[in-house]
Amino acid sequence: MTDTPNLETHLEEGIGRLQDGLDGLAGDPGAPFSARMQGAGGMAQQGLGDILDTVRDMTADRPLLALLGASLLGFVATLFMRRRA
Repeated sequence: MTDTPNLETHLEEGIGRLQDGLDGLAGDPGAPFSARMQGAGGMAQQGLGDILDTVRDMTADRPLLALLGASLLGFVATLFMRRRA
């Protein structure tokens, strides 16, 4: 039988090697992979916030254009739903 502490040690070493490999694969060897992924998530969240701010400003400045866009989006969504049924 395998000794449990020995098995855990081998698993931890394997996980460590896998993380090191991912760190080298993803680019910047100085920053860990998880930190780069968190940074990418923050950039995506900021980009989405910028898009939502732009849409909010556009709807405040041009409400008729926003109503026309929403109506067109609803019409297209209805066409797709009717095709499935």
